[in-house]
Amino acid sequence: MLSMKTVVLSLSCMLLTISLSESSLAQPTGASATPRLTAPQLFPEKTLAYVRIDDMRQLKADLGRSSMGKLGNDEQLKPILSEFYGSLVRNTAQLQETIGLNLDELLSIPSGELSIALLPNKRGDISAKREKSDDSEKATVEVRSPAIALLLDAGQEISSVQVMLNRIHDSATEMVHEEKPFERLTLHRYQNPERRQQQFAYFIDDGVIIATSDADYLENLAARWLGQSSPEGILADNRKFTSMMARCVGTAGERPQVSFYVDPLEIVRQFLPRNAGTSMVLAMLPALGVDGIEAVGGSAIIAPPDFDSISHFHLSLASPRRGILSLLRPKSGSTTPEAWVPDSVAGYSTINWDLASTLQGVERLFNQFRGDDALNETVFARLDKRLDLNFRKDILDNLEGRITVLQGFVRPVKINSGSNVYAVRLKNPEYVKNNVLPKLLKQVQQRLEVTTEGFGKLTAQVFLPSRNQTESNPAIRQPEICVAFIDDYLVVADSRYMMRQLADCSAGGSPPLKESLEYQLISDRIAAQLQDKECSAISFARPEESLQMFYELARDPKNRERLKGMSENNPFFKALLSALESHELPPFSVIAKYLAPSGGYLVEEDTGLHYMSFSLRRE
Repeated sequence: MLSMKTVVLSLSCMLLTISLSESSLAQPTGASATPRLTAPQLFPEKTLAYVRIDDMRQLKADLGRSSMGKLGNDEQLKPILSEFYGSLVRNTAQLQETIGLNLDELLSIPSGELSIALLPNKRGDISAKREKSDDSEKATVEVRSPAIALLLDAGQEISSVQVMLNRIHDSATEMVHEEKPFERLTLHRYQNPERRQQQFAYFIDDGVIIATSDADYLENLAARWLGQSSPEGILADNRKFTSMMARCVGTAGERPQVSFYVDPLEIVRQFLPRNAGTSMVLAMLPALGVDGIEAVGGSAIIAPPDFDSISHFHLSLASPRRGILSLLRPKSGSTTPEAWVPDSVAGYSTINWDLASTLQGVERLFNQFRGDDALNETVFARLDKRLDLNFRKDILDNLEGRITVLQGFVRPVKINSGSNVYAVRLKNPEYVKNNVLPKLLKQVQQRLEVTTEGFGKLTAQVFLPSRNQTESNPAIRQPEICVAFIDDYLVVADSRYMMRQLADCSAGGSPPLKESLEYQLISDRIAAQLQDKECSAISFARPEESLQMFYELARDPKNRERLKGMSENNPFFKALLSALESHELPPFSVIAKYLAPSGGYLVEEDTGLHYMSFSLRRE
């Protein structure tokens, strides 16, 4: 359920993104033309995690060409966005007292590449101390956190970086500052002599600052920056990293503007101290198969040819998959929207999953740690007795493997107007309807009132909330859980509104999603990307539906009053309120004309699981 704060924060973040993309159009793209090392060529081969923006100014320019950028340039919206951004800068004036720069100056600093990395601690992940007390030896373990490294190309804005560094220098009175020449560079190191982990080091060269929280890394980074070789290797030589990034480029090989990479197992090994308990945890990882998670990564590409945006997410897995990873069993299957899914939905997603294999894997793992037949005896036997049915045979064995989720918005709009529908395909729906559902309803009726209601030709069981719930807050939509059978599916909706939509479409009163032009456009793009391969899941969304909810909430006077209360100590919300009170929102059609549907698909590959999502460009 969305809270008012979540709704307002989402809207504010979107407005800030639009404001930044609008302001970027007046800026030149590109930073220094001098060739230099990029983050993958600078950071060590065993980097634990990293996120990188290839070129900040180019990203802003690309955002300006995207639908959000065009939206921000609309003459009817410009005054609102300008007021929001200007008010946000004014309301964060205290920032300048702390770092010497206001918000606008701070956001203007990145002029080229920006990358942040998590590195293994230079002096090892653990240091152990032994203290003697009362003729006994007491062992304490000190965990050494991984280091953080930064590469920031500020270009001509490096003077603003220097302003912040001067503030740090003036305020860090407890830190010892050392300067060390290193060829053409000057290495700066700050360290608290009383607390070894409180340190910071950096150097600046040609408008670029390289900084790290572990001063022992700085000389190696400086050496690589100057073209010297390093025994530690570089991230660009890491096979897991290069394989990940090769899978996350554009449809025509476009380089992503934003990319990230994580080595989760190495992070676990770095953060855990070496004692008896954690050594046991580390030893269990192979038994659980978790050591098969090689890497996680992804990318975002803004305004590529033929798309508004493309994003990738890749989970790299070792083969064969063992333990927990063997539970990941997506399978190929039909992803065409069911005939009863109406064209009016805001979002649609469906996945095909080998549930039988997943259950077998769960049982194998559970019994491995708890003993033979432990899952049946400790879990299923109890459920059988409580529900008066055979849980495995009557429910689990009846699941066909396809799961569909729909999203819609209930009118009148409230903070949590978003409504979901969950549909599970069954092998024998009549058996479940006649023999399983009555027993489950009997359990529910002990706690909630359940009524039988008709929705056209559909009959649904509706779980009614208590009277106290319905009267507690009129601004909050109370869930109305509706359960029905449609064709081979058990369908659960959290509102009568969505169940009526399904019933109307099922009876032929409204067109189905699978026949809509917007869905066909997304489906055709997915088919083109798959190139005759099959996928396990797809998604479809209409962003204008969710944006219209924000729009209607912003126009509601009651929500304006709530926003006033939330904005007293929050500059972000205060800026949003100022923009909404100073300017009237244009008709929603002005916003909707820039928005186009989006989609995505999930495929299982030899290297793991890959999810690609994209949004179309509105011409």
